[in-house]
Amino acid sequence: MRFGIRPQAILLAGVPLAFLLLLLAVSVLLIRTTEEARRSNDLVAQSQGVAESVARASRAIQQFARSHASQDLADYATARDSARGELGALHRDVAGDRALGALAAAYSAGVEQNLAIYAAALDALRGPDPSAASRLLAAPSARLAALDLEHGQLAFEQAVQQTYRGAPGAHRARITLLERILFLSVSLGIVLTLAIMLLFGRNIVHRLAILGENARRLAEGAPALRVGGNDEISELDTVYRAMADRIQISTREHLQALEDLERERSMAAQLQETLLPEIPAIEGLQINTAYATPAEGTQIGGDWFDVFTLSDRLVGLSVGDVTGHGLRAVASMGFIRQAIRVVARLDANPASVLERVNRIVCAEQTSMASAFFGVYDRRDGTLRYSLAGHGPPLTVAAAGTLDLLDGGGMLIGLDPEVRFSVYERALVPGDALVLYTDGIVEAERDYFKGMLELEAAVRGELDDPSDNLAEGIQQRVFSQHPPRDDSALLVLKVAELVRDAGAQPVWYFDARDHRIARRVKRELLDALSELGPAQPDLGAAEIVYGELISNVVRYTPGPARLEFGLEGDSVVIHVDDHGRPFTAGRAVGSIPPPAHNAESGRGLFIISALCSRVAVEPLGRGKRTTVELPVTVAEPGFAHASP
Repeated sequence: MRFGIRPQAILLAGVPLAFLLLLLAVSVLLIRTTEEARRSNDLVAQSQGVAESVARASRAIQQFARSHASQDLADYATARDSARGELGALHRDVAGDRALGALAAAYSAGVEQNLAIYAAALDALRGPDPSAASRLLAAPSARLAALDLEHGQLAFEQAVQQTYRGAPGAHRARITLLERILFLSVSLGIVLTLAIMLLFGRNIVHRLAILGENARRLAEGAPALRVGGNDEISELDTVYRAMADRIQISTREHLQALEDLERERSMAAQLQETLLPEIPAIEGLQINTAYATPAEGTQIGGDWFDVFTLSDRLVGLSVGDVTGHGLRAVASMGFIRQAIRVVARLDANPASVLERVNRIVCAEQTSMASAFFGVYDRRDGTLRYSLAGHGPPLTVAAAGTLDLLDGGGMLIGLDPEVRFSVYERALVPGDALVLYTDGIVEAERDYFKGMLELEAAVRGELDDPSDNLAEGIQQRVFSQHPPRDDSALLVLKVAELVRDAGAQPVWYFDARDHRIARRVKRELLDALSELGPAQPDLGAAEIVYGELISNVVRYTPGPARLEFGLEGDSVVIHVDDHGRPFTAGRAVGSIPPPAHNAESGRGLFIISALCSRVAVEPLGRGKRTTVELPVTVAEPGFAHASP
């Protein structure tokens, strides 16, 4: 008959179990013995608590007699209610003992008698003769009631102690006997347990050591040793051998799967790199791109960026992310990116482009994708764009302020009937547009934290720019944690706007940027000097420019547009901004000088003194200030002033 590990374990567990049963029995007897002593202490403590509450009530009455404070009355009421509550608990605890119940009732009568005297004294203190309270408390009946209370308390506590007096001694001998029995049982249990462990423990440990050696052999690929015996360990050895065979097979299959996955990853990465376009060089624009593959072990996704020209003035921009990973996602990326290119050449409206591409993707049943498509006009600086479930792009003004573009829309590939909206934003020289996919903002699975990190990286790159702005931003974001997904980044910075041949120059800039404002002033004066005989007085032009731009900075800080043209023999300068216009068509003409303590009006006075005409008219989103420069300066004193 086999004596397996289970009966051995039962035998080993039986000795401690017997010890635990003996310990439980002794504990029950000990609890019963100590319960009586605890009951005696509790009853005495309750009795003393009642007496203390009555004493606090007496002190509160005496204090009220001196102070007449409402707090003393509250203390009296609290002590009185506490005494009665403790009496109630005392009665409940001795309800099963007739003798103690009678003594508790006598004690309770004494308490109520004293409380009644205190109540009468309180009424006297509130009446017309407060001195009656002192006489009442000093009366023989009051002293007798106090003595009865002390006697009742003493009688009750003595009865309690007498009732439970013999219990501890009676149980002490019994506890001593049980302790000896417990000591002998524990000693015998230890001896039996050691004996049993010496009989079969060595054998079990030896065979378990063989199992451990087999684990090492499995890691090295060596054959396992056989474990002898006729118990559960031998059965475990049989199962272990079968498991070792399956692990070796699974390991080979897993290694093969890893090789296949790495091969697919390499193919997807090569295909992704091949499908990403070469970014053309476009006059007036600085375009940087960056693409980051995910961390090792993660499949390549379908992120893309694209820049292409639609005409001599329009530039198409697209950025997107195909759902899923692997070769299918990369192939879908190439299909969708190229579809946007083809459709955009037929109709440059961003919403129409995304709607047509969406219908194509739904018909082909390829992967879904988020996308941004925009068309930038290099002449007037207008960016018109639409979004399809894509994150809002970032714009960076020339002054360094960051802003998220408006917009939203459904993913491409969900519904062929979906419609998209077109949004607009002006990008003047010095502004930048940052387009990205969600892989750069979800590296830690926290979108809001990722957006903050992206904004911080953009600011850092603007303060200390790299040769490639997009790669610099990407490296800053991923410096603390590797990317979990692939990410594409496109940064478009406007260097200057283009104009038609023969047309007068137009400047778009942020008036708050002093460096750009000075550059525009130099370019304006150079352009005016090329007019030959028709050129205005350049000193007056410099002063007028400075006052016009100062007005923009003070009242409508932000983007400004400046151009000039010839009207007859005069040069006319137009400055557009987002400020509130004056009355439409108002002619300023000659303006009187402002008061010496006025905070505004001097610039307009100077412009009016130097120019033949000054007018302000409203635009769709601001106003246009028009000044006409004369060929000669109206007042020579202004010709040599500085702006």
